[in-house]
Amino acid sequence: MDQPNLPGEDHAGATDEPLDYLGAVVRSGAITRSGDNIQMFPYNYLEILVPIEDLIDTLNDRQQLLIMIYFLEVDTHIFRLRHTPQNQVPIEQPSDRLQAEADEALRALIMTDPQRYTDFYVELMNEYLTLLIHSEDPEDRLMGMEVLLQHLVNINGSELGSDDPTVDACSICQDDYTSADSIIVLPCHSSHHFHRRCIETWLHIHLDCPNCRAPVGIAQAPARRAS
Repeated sequence: MDQPNLPGEDHAGATDEPLDYLGAVVRSGAITRSGDNIQMFPYNYLEILVPIEDLIDTLNDRQQLLIMIYFLEVDTHIFRLRHTPQNQVPIEQPSDRLQAEADEALRALIMTDPQRYTDFYVELMNEYLTLLIHSEDPEDRLMGMEVLLQHLVNINGSELGSDDPTVDACSICQDDYTSADSIIVLPCHSSHHFHRRCIETWLHIHLDCPNCRAPVGIAQAPARRAS
C-alpha cells in the first residue's frame, strides 16, 4: 500500500494533476529564474514555447499545462546551459500517467499546424544541440552528440540498398559495410553515409560532413520526445 505524503512533503512525480506537479517542481528549486518569473510560473508559457504560444492558446487549460510539462526539462536545461546557475536541482519526472497525458497533448498541439510545429521543433533542437556540444561539461557534450545522432537517418547495412559497390563502404574508415553495421546518413546527401562509430568520432571534432563539409544539424523532426 502506498504511503501518504507527510504534511509539507511534496513528491512531484506522485501527482497526476498538472498544476500540482508544476508547483512542486518550482518549490523544489529545480526551476532557476528571476523572482518575477517564478511568481508568475506556471501561468506564463515557458520561454522556449513563445514562438508557438498562439498555437498553444488553441488548446484547453489542462492541455496547455501538459505542454509545459512536456517541454519543462528541455527548457530548464537550455536555461542552465546559457546561464550556468550554481543551484542545479534535478527535475523530478512526472508520473507515467501524467507523462502519457503530456504526450497526448503534444499530439493535439502538432495537429493545430504540423508545419509550424515542425519548424519550431527543428529550430529548438538545433539550438539545444549547439548549446550541448559547446558546453564545458563533458556529459553535456556526450548528450549533445546522442541528440544529434538520434535525429539523423539511422539504418543498417542491409537497408542501404546500393547497386554501386563503390558507395558500399564508409568513406571515413574505407571498410565495406556489413548487413549488421549501424550506418548514419547525413542530411546533405543520401550518398553521404558512414559507420555510426566513425561519424560520431568525426563529429566530436568537426561538426560538418566529411565529404562536402556541409554543417551537420537536425534537418527534420522525428516522432519522439524532445528530451
